Amino acid sequence: MGRRSGRVSSRSLTRMMKQMGIEQKDVNGVNEVIFRFADKEWVISDPQVLMIKQAGSESFQVTGTKSERGLTSSELLDTEPEPVQEIEVPMEDAALVASQTGVDIEVAIQALKDTGGDLAAAILKLRHN
Repeated sequence: MGRRSGRVSSRSLTRMMKQMGIEQKDVNGVNEVIFRFADKEWVISDPQVLMIKQAGSESFQVTGTKSERGLTSSELLDTEPEPVQEIEVPMEDAALVASQTGVDIEVAIQALKDTGGDLAAAILKLRHN
């Protein structure tokens, strides 16, 4: 009857976790944790972060005060791919590619646009097609 019913001391729990290959550690100095979604962010202020290592992987447990905020238009734009700028192809380059590969000038121009104006790459591309 002198046994505590179902209670395990912190020291015993740490020892058992270590035997199972589980290590946990407080991560100090974290000011905030941000979860960024496509259209919003969750900001955890004054977080308490616990890192748990098990079987070669790390997991994090975060406790704190959550607030939600939308992304600014510049942050939303950062997630979208940049538009491809149309390059201007000199007619001499297109003529050279066309003469080397036997294709029409329009096809040569498109190959040069696809390769960023690289003559050798455009010729190789057209020869492999």
